[in-house]
Amino acid sequence: MKRAAPVPLPGILIGMVGALTGGCGGSSDAGLVTIGGSVAGLAAGSAVTLHDNGGDALTVRAAGPFTFPTAVPADSPYAVTVAAAPAGQTCTVAGGTGMTQSANVANVVVTCSDLAFSLGGSIQGLNASGLVLANGTDTLAVPAGATQFTFQQPVAYTSSYAVTVSVQPQGLSCSVTNGKGTMPAASLASVVVSCTDQPYSVGGTVSGLNGQGGLVLANGTDRLSVTAGASSFTLPMRVPFGSAYDVTVQSAPGGMQCSVMNGAGVMGPANVSNIAVSCAADVYTVGGSISGLSAAGLVLNDSADPLPVAAGATSFVMPGTLPAGAAYDITVQTQPAGLTCAVINGQGTVGSAPVTNISVDCAPDTYTVGGSISGLHTSGLVLVNGSDVLAVAANAMTFTLPTSLPAGSAYAITLQTHPVGVACTISNGSGIIGSSNIVDVTVSCSPGAESALHAFSGAPGDGQSPYGGLLQDRDGSLYGVTYVGGVYNVGTVFRRAPDGTVTVLHSFAGGNDGANPRKSLVRGSDGRFYGTTAYGGANGNGVVFAIDTSGNESVLYAMGSGSDAQNPYGGLLLASDGNFYGLALHGGVNGLGAVFVVTPQGSESVLYSFGAGSDGQLPFGSLVQGSDGALYGLTSAGGAYGYGMAFRLALDGTETDLHDFGAGQDGAHPYGSLVQAPGGALYGTTRDGGANSLGTVFALTVGGTESVLYSFGAGSDGANPYGGLLAASDGNFYTLTAGGGAQGAGTLVQITPAGGETVLWSFGEGSDGQYPYGGLIETSDGTLYGMTSGGGADSAGTIFSFD
Repeated sequence: MKRAAPVPLPGILIGMVGALTGGCGGSSDAGLVTIGGSVAGLAAGSAVTLHDNGGDALTVRAAGPFTFPTAVPADSPYAVTVAAAPAGQTCTVAGGTGMTQSANVANVVVTCSDLAFSLGGSIQGLNASGLVLANGTDTLAVPAGATQFTFQQPVAYTSSYAVTVSVQPQGLSCSVTNGKGTMPAASLASVVVSCTDQPYSVGGTVSGLNGQGGLVLANGTDRLSVTAGASSFTLPMRVPFGSAYDVTVQSAPGGMQCSVMNGAGVMGPANVSNIAVSCAADVYTVGGSISGLSAAGLVLNDSADPLPVAAGATSFVMPGTLPAGAAYDITVQTQPAGLTCAVINGQGTVGSAPVTNISVDCAPDTYTVGGSISGLHTSGLVLVNGSDVLAVAANAMTFTLPTSLPAGSAYAITLQTHPVGVACTISNGSGIIGSSNIVDVTVSCSPGAESALHAFSGAPGDGQSPYGGLLQDRDGSLYGVTYVGGVYNVGTVFRRAPDGTVTVLHSFAGGNDGANPRKSLVRGSDGRFYGTTAYGGANGNGVVFAIDTSGNESVLYAMGSGSDAQNPYGGLLLASDGNFYGLALHGGVNGLGAVFVVTPQGSESVLYSFGAGSDGQLPFGSLVQGSDGALYGLTSAGGAYGYGMAFRLALDGTETDLHDFGAGQDGAHPYGSLVQAPGGALYGTTRDGGANSLGTVFALTVGGTESVLYSFGAGSDGANPYGGLLAASDGNFYTLTAGGGAQGAGTLVQITPAGGETVLWSFGEGSDGQYPYGGLIETSDGTLYGMTSGGGADSAGTIFSFD
């Protein structure tokens, strides 16, 4: 049990005791004893201050014995302590406490030694093991995760210290701050060790560049453009230990593909050098889609790269791959059973991506229908098989209908239309499709033949001598007029039914009725037919009449006398304003002919009177309304040379002379009408004039520029056309001449737009018709119809067709 420290005596008592004990030796004197001992290790020049019981002080300046100057009574406690140690040393007391007895105390030992302090500090970022610190020969292994350190060996006061990294931890780089200095007289913990991840390089090998540049590698934001032909690489930026890296190909050289092996990982404690970049020429797959493949057996091929395709497949990819720039040509090597497959987009050049746009379309086997053609020297032939239509070109010798048919289908080829003036027949045109194309259908064409469909007899119940043309009604019936014949022998209106029956609908009677109709009928908006007669009527100068399909005829207007229009030889024009317009041979202010207009209600007025001098005179034909809305027509006489003229007449009555016939080898005396072709030009005929004075075919612009397309000649050529031209569906013109031909009884001729002429038929042989004065019509099947004024069984004229 530790005793309490003794209470110091008052100073006066101490002095007294000292006086009493002064001079005494090693034994007590009068019951007083001394406290002492020895000091060991005291550095030279140093001093240590000792206390006894906290009061008596003694400064010792050299190693050796010491005795406190003040004696103390026997049986008193003593406690020797170090009050002040020498600089740079530490002193300790051994045997310094106890109770005095009868002898002096001399066994207190004060031992002094040099002063030493601990050395350490803090650690930052130590996330790996292996760190070894050193201070001179003193080393310290520091575990991972440590944040503090202290060397085991203390450092003496005023000694130098230098803390260093002896061994770096794995993957880290550690540095020391405040690691050098002189040891103070206290422990030191201000050394700082900072550790950071160690960065390492990333690289490897490159193969296959073959001297090409353009390879760019990337690791995150780190980029490296690899030198052309390089065999190795190292990325510019180093990667810290423990961080991830992922080397990729950002761009490859043109026409090449490059791949990376060992490109990704976590950075270890050493440089990465095992990444391998391999480059080779770009190669891509070639393929596409398949439709309709309902059977097996399809084999596709690209050169020597065949691909069998399973039934039901909807896509394909050829087995081999091709480099960029290589050509491919996908074909069907073997067709599937019962199907025909076609390749679309099968040829091309590989670009910089797989080819995926090729399509293979499969459909059931179908076969074409066709054959041979003979004798076809013009256009206009149209063949049909159900809804399949084929327009055959001129001079074709073979044909194939556009739509192929599956096996077992029926076919029946017929003529939809034939060329004008050409008769065509079909052989072997129907049958059943087998397992091969139909190639034995034959179409034989020959120049068309004229047929007299009806011979007028002149008997009281029949007409005679038609001078005009025909009109086809909606039901296919043909309507026309005869100049004479009928019950009163002054003309008729007749109908020819599709079955060939000819019926006189009305016999003109003269008097208040009309007499001697010359031209054609026109259908009105009310469904009735309208026409003119040259004579008859209340004044004997002709009428405008209307008649229905039952034969109910009425006089709409009777031509007057004086300045009224008289003797209309031409037919009527139903114009765009709903009124009827016509030409009268006589009448008008000057008695030389007129243009008149009649309303559907029968109100008539003279729109224009032809005059003397250079104006036109004596119009025989009919009017046509041009695409500009004006009326165009011809006069048989008058004009600058007296041989007739072409004119334009506005609906307000303003007349313009377009062309005066008769100069040089121009045509003369036009008796017919004009026709406007799709291009806008006007075409017509003259009865006389031309190179042979036998008539012409001419073209006329709406501005008045006229040119002779053809001059009729002598011999068997046609001569003296009275009617106008027909602009047919084949693009050619057709007309009748009243004279010429092989028998001198007239012809049917074809005129091309360039002026080429062909005599298709010469009238007059046997009971054939003769002397056609009117015009032609074309029906929907390409057949031409017309009339002759003479010939036939009774020499009273005919209705004919030309097929």
